Amino acid sequence: MLTLEEATEQSGLSELDLVRLTRAAGFADPDPGARVLTERFVALAAGMSAVATIFGEDAGYQLLRVLGSSMARVADAVISAFLVNVEPAQREDPSGLAVARANVEAASLLPFVAATLDALFRQHLLSAQRVAGSSGADLVGFETQHLVVGFVDLVGFTELGEELSVRDLGAMLSNYERLAADAVTAGGGRVIKLIGDEIMYTAPHAVLACTIAVDPVEALRQHAAIPPVRAGLAGGQVILRDGDVFGPIVNLAARVVKVARPGEVVVTTDVASEAGWAGEARGAHTLKGIEGSVELCRLLPR
Repeated sequence: MLTLEEATEQSGLSELDLVRLTRAAGFADPDPGARVLTERFVALAAGMSAVATIFGEDAGYQLLRVLGSSMARVADAVISAFLVNVEPAQREDPSGLAVARANVEAASLLPFVAATLDALFRQHLLSAQRVAGSSGADLVGFETQHLVVGFVDLVGFTELGEELSVRDLGAMLSNYERLAADAVTAGGGRVIKLIGDEIMYTAPHAVLACTIAVDPVEALRQHAAIPPVRAGLAGGQVILRDGDVFGPIVNLAARVVKVARPGEVVVTTDVASEAGWAGEARGAHTLKGIEGSVELCRLLPR
């Protein structure tokens, strides 16, 4: 492990640049004399000049922020999995050797984790590749695409938090996320993020987006352990940035899902029309934060 001063000398960067890179990667400023920087991280910092040459300095730093944030989530998930599933089983050993042995065995998996991240990254690059002209980009520094945005929302989650134990609530939420996320990815959509009891996804066209929404809603309608869900869809031009999606269409879809009743999929009429999906008119709605009224309809099960 290296101190900030040693890392500065080894990387050839100024202390100011190295601290800036450390912050962008998601780490606190190193204390003077503290050995907290690995040689691999210092090598990464030194290599950022090559990234800046290709993407530009600002874009390079933003890319590092996204990667750092993603790796922080992965690291936290690995630690949590160990603390929840491995360590408790070893606590009956009064000598502490079982826990120590479990830590060593877990550490031996690090090369596999690194190889897994590399394999997944390469596979996702293949899935995500597209050409600049296909996105219809019209904003400098941002990519735009015409997509359908969907939200799948677990109904009554707040009330469940008062009724179930923390363990049961966590297990139920995990099952819900797995089923809903699997429906999105299996159907050819992309999970953008999980927001508490809500899953946000995108699909390239309305037919796919509607199919993805209807399937988990129908599947969970009679699920014994998971409350019913509802979904809302809207389509149009969105901004893609740092793996996330932004814009008025996202806000619209987030409002539309709140109109749906448990077990329903509610969409804007243009999405239903584009998909050629049979629906039941819900009329014009005034939605919070959305200018004017929006014509909505409920999709009928296939």
